[in-house]
Amino acid sequence: MHVKMKDTVVLLSGKDKGTTGEIIAIDHAKNRVKVARRNIIVKHKKPNPITGEAGNRLEVEGWLDSSNVALYNEELGKGERTSNRYVGKDGELFASKPAAKASFGDAAPATIKKVRVGKKSNHVYGATE
Repeated sequence: MHVKMKDTVVLLSGKDKGTTGEIIAIDHAKNRVKVARRNIIVKHKKPNPITGEAGNRLEVEGWLDSSNVALYNEELGKGERTSNRYVGKDGELFASKPAAKASFGDAAPATIKKVRVGKKSNHVYGATE
């Protein structure tokens, strides 16, 4: 999936089209996400006479398909498509894992880090130093 928890995204369709929010839940099996305070739906709760609970209306975030959100880029001020790249020696980015591993030579680490890179801005998302 192209988004992760706590990413800031912009909604591409639906009643909240064009607004931004933070990812609060991800369903990998069904390829969908929940965005904080976006796509609000009303769920009705029945009263329970045994426990004395009253019925009410709950406003909760609804699920969105992950294809309907894009990572928000603050520099561009809009959503951006991303691609995956692998980090090689000295932070150089490679399109394939073998190419990144080859850049290290004999001193290759056990794991090669994978990052998301913006298509237009070349901004690296989720890079931790």
